[in-house]
Amino acid sequence: MKPDLECAPCLLKWVYERAGILASEERRFRLIRSILKTLSREFDSEANLGLITNRIIGVIEEFVLQAAPYYNKFKSRSNQTAKRLLPPAKIFIDKGKTEREKFERACRLASASNVAPIGGPSESFKFREVVNLLAGRKPFPIISSNLFEVAKRANNVLYITDNAGEIGFDTLLISRLKEMGLRITLVVKEPPFFEDATMEDASFFRLDRYVDNLLSVKGLFVPTHSPSSLRVVFNKTDLIISKGTGNYEALHNELNGKPCIFMLKIKCEPIAIKLGAGMGSFVVKTYT
Repeated sequence: MKPDLECAPCLLKWVYERAGILASEERRFRLIRSILKTLSREFDSEANLGLITNRIIGVIEEFVLQAAPYYNKFKSRSNQTAKRLLPPAKIFIDKGKTEREKFERACRLASASNVAPIGGPSESFKFREVVNLLAGRKPFPIISSNLFEVAKRANNVLYITDNAGEIGFDTLLISRLKEMGLRITLVVKEPPFFEDATMEDASFFRLDRYVDNLLSVKGLFVPTHSPSSLRVVFNKTDLIISKGTGNYEALHNELNGKPCIFMLKIKCEPIAIKLGAGMGSFVVKTYT
């Protein structure tokens, strides 16, 4: 995704609040100068916003490492909360009367679990939106009408995860995809990367047993700037499923004609405009 002007202060806030969470005031001054210096060099109307994020993270790696203990505890609590919600979530999916309805329910749950804020999280994810969805207290996430058909036409899925805890709800959708006969390559982050899911989080939910291939990437997955092994997988893929804002920013306009299902909560005006939905909405949007 090419950046809008307001993406610069938003990206500054996203990185600064996460990376500086355990830093002293003096070090936070240095952190913000490093972020601003990289932004001034990389921020351009034709740049890929995900690639800008990766370059900033690379420059401030010492701060990311320092923040890791906070997020290790945070992710563990989020995973435990998600695990407790999986049995009623599965019942919710199984109440679907057709395979299409069950698949759409699994997609709605996967989208509703994308709850990380733009600013640094102050508590582990409680997944209140998922709880409300299971209880029927809020409108379902918005989905594309051709969602099931797009998935049915695929053979090889590249499933790009977002956050810890949230990845637990991805297991329910991945289970539906496997029942449809699809091969799945799952992509997680290399640690440390704030609250994002890593191999450890995937193993917690036994996703290493569900999927056909499990890979990790340093930072956000930008196809043109990824390891050759992952580019090979991307080239063979005939459907991408992308979770969260960061992955949307990294992949939008980088799909090379491949069908994609984006699942996320809309947290900023530029993405709201691009997806045609209101701020705060949860969406499951197909691109074909």
